[in-house]
Amino acid sequence: MDRADAHLHLFADGYPGRYGRSPAGGDELTTYQDIRREHGISRALVVGYEGQPRFAGNNAYLAGLAATHDWIAPVAYVPPGGPAHDADLDRWWAAGFVGVTGYLAEADQADRFAAWLTGAAPALTRAGAVLSLNATPAATARLGSALAALDGCPVLFSHLGLPGSRPTPPAPQAAAEALAPLLDLARLPHVGVKVSGLYAVSEPAHAWPHAAARPFVDVLLDRFGTRRLYWGSDFPPSLDHVSFAQTLDPVGLEQLTPAERADVLGANLHRALAVPTRPAPGTR
Repeated sequence: MDRADAHLHLFADGYPGRYGRSPAGGDELTTYQDIRREHGISRALVVGYEGQPRFAGNNAYLAGLAATHDWIAPVAYVPPGGPAHDADLDRWWAAGFVGVTGYLAEADQADRFAAWLTGAAPALTRAGAVLSLNATPAATARLGSALAALDGCPVLFSHLGLPGSRPTPPAPQAAAEALAPLLDLARLPHVGVKVSGLYAVSEPAHAWPHAAARPFVDVLLDRFGTRRLYWGSDFPPSLDHVSFAQTLDPVGLEQLTPAERADVLGANLHRALAVPTRPAPGTR
């Protein structure tokens, strides 16, 4: 099966995991390249992050990787208030970025990000930019109008919409209520959800196969369908809790047909990355 990973990170100095060093066990790029060859991962949406001082410069690092690795499709980190300079978007497109990413934990952060999106919508739509969002339900509830205006852009919510962790599986109705703001966005055909970070829904996080995540996967399948869900490994943070092999088959997908599984595990991301209007990356 041709897989495509919709959510991973790469850091020049490694991700400082729970033990103070990258759980990848060495150079993250080299490790992931070995992983992708072993598991047939042909493309990967590499999600930028500069939300803490120790991660400053991650966008520049990803730009360098994208210039020499054609399997990398990077999305540039954008702070809640938008990029520092109006020209940053054009600079990112020229560097091979396929979109942008925001990390929104609070409603006020979402309000500022939505205001930036509204102004940047024409530029993002012209580029067919992928928008990757780590947004809590409280933040997601403030994004609807801004996202509706981005109908030319694939919008991917990470980690099942961040419903929070639970020691036991919630009832179906409780799962739907926790994700209500995200489920409301299912009316927008360009919005989808990453089946990633299931460890963050489970207490304890190492309790694979993360049964507490199943009701959330079920409700997302029901509302978004298999053509708008995207598998993501969340490498390397996930390796603090599970093996990479355990991220490959998320709970809740067992009942899908082979064609439906192929969509979630890779084909959907390939389609999202094939937007014809996106500027071509630089020379590989």
